[in-house]
Amino acid sequence: MDEPIFTKRVSAGTRVYYIDARIDRKGQKYISLSEIPTDKSPGKKERQRIFIHAKNMKRFAKAFAKVATYIKNDAKG
Repeated sequence: MDEPIFTKRVSAGTRVYYIDARIDRKGQKYISLSEIPTDKSPGKKERQRIFIHAKNMKRFAKAFAKVATYIKNDAKG
């Protein structure tokens, strides 16, 4: 797979998340989200990925923000 053009790493408990900006073979930008268990987590260590292409970015970001807000607000109640 191609190398990311920009990346952010998030450590969270027994997981490490990578949010990578990439460019496909057609020159289209997309985001690759990866979840990698750390050595501390039980079970098989396998990377999980999802891809969000630029044309879907706005809808994905809006949906993600709504779910995050719901969870944040629900945790307070």
